Amino acid sequence: MEAAGEAPFYTPAGSHDDELEQFKREVNLTEIAGSYGYRHVDRDRSALGNWRGSGAGSVSMRHPVTRDRIVIRRDFDGHWIYPSVRDDRDNGTVVDFLQRRHAQNLSAVRQELRAWLNDERTRLPGQLFRPDLSIRSGDQQAVGAAYANAQAMRSRYLEGRHIDRTIENDPRLASRYRVDGRGNVLFPHADPATGLLVGFEIKNSSFTGFATGGRKTFWMSEIRPDDDCFVLVESSIDALSYHQLFTHPRSRYLSTGGAVGRDQLELIGRAMAAMPAGAEIVSATDDDAGGMKLHQQLVGVAGGGALRRHVPPVPKDWNDYLRSLNRPRSPTERRFER
Repeated sequence: MEAAGEAPFYTPAGSHDDELEQFKREVNLTEIAGSYGYRHVDRDRSALGNWRGSGAGSVSMRHPVTRDRIVIRRDFDGHWIYPSVRDDRDNGTVVDFLQRRHAQNLSAVRQELRAWLNDERTRLPGQLFRPDLSIRSGDQQAVGAAYANAQAMRSRYLEGRHIDRTIENDPRLASRYRVDGRGNVLFPHADPATGLLVGFEIKNSSFTGFATGGRKTFWMSEIRPDDDCFVLVESSIDALSYHQLFTHPRSRYLSTGGAVGRDQLELIGRAMAAMPAGAEIVSATDDDAGGMKLHQQLVGVAGGGALRRHVPPVPKDWNDYLRSLNRPRSPTERRFER
């Protein structure tokens, strides 16, 4: 396996929406918020950064009428992002901020944000917004170091989940996970624009998590130009399980790492669009309410392409099904059940 930061986990493929990326990186969210009446909260500066200090990592702003409070910072990909302190459903980039407050479609948001990129526009008074924020980098470095320190080795956890050694060693999968000093299996998420690691899923007995400070995009198996099937699951352990159950040498796998947000869905939609023409797309999410919700979200970003739903025969996920089997199944059975 390549060490984190030395080489991409996969080669970026598909089109990239340059305008949306420009909005997220170049439109100052503190100025947008200031134009909507939000004001800096001075008493929070010790915890969240001084408005006037150089290099502060984040700022807190509150609306005097709605009392909504948001914390704004620059993520390590350069995006201006925020969460609302009062509503954990209200978070994301400048695009999400405007859509949440106007309930308008993406086309209207684009039109509004284009005006903010105009150098000739009237600017807010300097005391009402922060000209810049330092881009967070410490967390990304820690995430990369944690993954780099993990090893390519046999996992007791995967063995306990009935994952065959042949599946662990499959060239399509073997370079897509590592095992840390605690026996946790780490499944890397990469930035689709660069192919470099930005986070990782963590799996172990009775534990599922994500790298602290990391960013979720998706986990992807090795990409090959002749892939003719794309299977989308909720966790990487389900991808390995599905490959063991329905082994197909030209299948590509993607794990969302659980529930997804709008930005993550956009990235997954581009990954679908990057599949070779005529490839089968399979939604193999869990057999529960969360799995059905994710399936519906995937249908929404499939770009009109056919998306086949494949539900595990037993609740609730594909690893549960794999562990429920009491007898070996032939390659013929696997092929025709897929």
